[in-house]
Amino acid sequence: MPTLKKIRDTMVKQKINDGIMAQMDFEADCNNPINIISLIDKMDELLTKEQCLSIMEKQGCCKGGQRDKDCKAFAFEHEGKTLSEKLALISSIQYMMSPCLNDDGTITIAFSGYQNGVHKGKNTCSCGSIKKLKQPFSVSSTYCGCCAGHFLYHYQNALGVKLKLKEIISSPLNTNCEEPCKFTFEVLN
Repeated sequence: MPTLKKIRDTMVKQKINDGIMAQMDFEADCNNPINIISLIDKMDELLTKEQCLSIMEKQGCCKGGQRDKDCKAFAFEHEGKTLSEKLALISSIQYMMSPCLNDDGTITIAFSGYQNGVHKGKNTCSCGSIKKLKQPFSVSSTYCGCCAGHFLYHYQNALGVKLKLKEIISSPLNTNCEEPCKFTFEVLN
């Protein structure tokens, strides 16, 4: 999940203009997810969509553990296969979904999460910070670039290609839990 410090550090690395940086509140209480959402709203206001996606794709969490090992083992096992062949097999890795190779060479994945209770039978956000928020709330889809960054990391490792987040198509956060998380990645090599 994104943090104020990680977002600030990424913006510095990406050489975001000092005047824009000065308008961001990186000193707010980092334990309150509302402060991260406010920062992302400010990013949406002051930065281009491409800049926002580039910053947020670097925030992805959960880059270690069993999925990391499984993705790296998959890459080794399927090293000689084409991208299309690898994408057809990647769902064998737990939680990697069934991606789609689009006609333009981009890759789209959809991640659905369901829970009982308030959103029974509907898509829900799996982010720990979002789960802390009281209903109702509004969150920019830019926030979901963090989740996309998680998948970007694992897909890069499994496929042996460099990816870039191109678009956040949908999210439970901006579709009243009607649509899943759906991201499109551009293949850079």
